[in-house]
Amino acid sequence: MQSILLVDDSGFFREIGAQIESRLPCRLLTASSGTEALTVARKERPDLIFLDAEMSGMTGIDVCRVLKADSQFAHTPVLVVAGGKYREEEIRRTGANEWLEKPLDEAVLLESVRRHLRLQPRAGNRSAVGWPVTFWRDGAQHDGTLRDLSRGGFFILTTVRQPVGARLEISFEVPVGKPGRTVVAEAIVVRVVPDPDPGLGCRFFRITGGPRVHLEDCLKTLEQKV
Repeated sequence: MQSILLVDDSGFFREIGAQIESRLPCRLLTASSGTEALTVARKERPDLIFLDAEMSGMTGIDVCRVLKADSQFAHTPVLVVAGGKYREEEIRRTGANEWLEKPLDEAVLLESVRRHLRLQPRAGNRSAVGWPVTFWRDGAQHDGTLRDLSRGGFFILTTVRQPVGARLEISFEVPVGKPGRTVVAEAIVVRVVPDPDPGLGCRFFRITGGPRVHLEDCLKTLEQKV
């Protein structure tokens, strides 16, 4: 199984990393400092490395220079994630294979993984539901019906058109299992379906804490009924 090393000292990779591991067939490695990153990389020989450029002490820029000077990592893709402090030209001079701009979202990270490792997302079991759902974009509120719910995404039956790539905030009550639970999450539109059953195919972009637990519990309950 291919492995991915995520390196940062603030935890901003943590949530996205969980999405990678749940959706792609890979092993996830982490490091919270530049020196730890070098130790893990030399021991585990990951197939892909993501570095936060702005770590304190030994930065991701420093780590990238060291890795790319080592022949054993000559063919290992190293991707540096940076904000406005660093210029793309400066990052590429370190030998980095790619530069990703902060703020980094799950969709961009997953696409980078697929591009460099050619991994295909796991097929998610979808549960047929018909629950009311509320979604927002740019402050405007809309209502629809939730269909085909899975751990990776869902379909909203709605006549409200949104472009592919649009980010939505969603909220829906979970009517199975324990009462009074609500899932609140962020999603990205990946498919627009026209008539006769118009709607939006969406993928979860960010879901944390209690809502993630609620989603997992309700899907397990639905799967047990099948």
